Amino acid sequence: MRSLQVAGPYVTFFVFLIAALVGVGRDFWMARGFERTLPLGRAALAIPLAVFAADHFTDPGSIVRIIPVWMPAKLFWAYFVGVALIAAAVSFIFRIWIRVAAVLLAIMFGLFVAMMHIPVTISAPQNRMTWNIVARDSAFGAGAILLAIASLTRARTPAENRLARGALYWIAMVCLFYGIESLFHPELVPVIPLQKTTPPWIPFAHVWTILTAIAMIIGAGAMLMTKISRQASASLGAWIVMMVLTVYLAIMIAQRDIEALNYFTDTLMFGGVLLIASDSSAGAGHESKP
Repeated sequence: MRSLQVAGPYVTFFVFLIAALVGVGRDFWMARGFERTLPLGRAALAIPLAVFAADHFTDPGSIVRIIPVWMPAKLFWAYFVGVALIAAAVSFIFRIWIRVAAVLLAIMFGLFVAMMHIPVTISAPQNRMTWNIVARDSAFGAGAILLAIASLTRARTPAENRLARGALYWIAMVCLFYGIESLFHPELVPVIPLQKTTPPWIPFAHVWTILTAIAMIIGAGAMLMTKISRQASASLGAWIVMMVLTVYLAIMIAQRDIEALNYFTDTLMFGGVLLIASDSSAGAGHESKP
């Protein structure tokens, strides 16, 4: 990890990991049962966001290359998004204007999907990677919507309940999509089937991908059922976080490069989305009076 492009994100990862332990730890220990999924989910979103922000500052050139050609001031937007991601990470850890930060984060991911990912997907519909990225970032946006709703201190309105259900169902569909695709590509790392293959030195390498795929397919169906939606989201989120702390952590320790760290944080964030969905789904099946 000699270069700034590698060292910066890793240092940011450890700094925000410590911050999450301090800022979220008290909320976690004071909560009971399923109420613990929200602080865990906040931490699982915040740490990756901070790492992604570090990428914007240490290697802005790679960010500029994926910005649409028609957008002016590309370097400005690379740094601006980096600042926004850091602000969101701090907000989620220390509970500072969480609703505002979560809504803005959802809008940002929506813009990413609409402005960058969908045009690329339309131009190359045969490329499964582009579909996976659309699904991933749209799920991240849906998770941010659920975090905003979960942070409410009053009863939800019927419109908020409908929005929560819509976001929850979308995340379930993404889980189903990833689960089915992973069954066709067991050589890839579990959860989000992008490009990286599981190293052969990981014990039972392909088994973890197949087991995770089955869990995601079953979990997606269960998330659509109101009575067990919360348990399904929490269980699937916990399984994904366990994959992160075992398979992905082992890969990150072995490689110590940006690719390994980005896969670790990407998958951690997806697990965080499911943990937040578990908390948000607690009231999504019942419409409250405004």
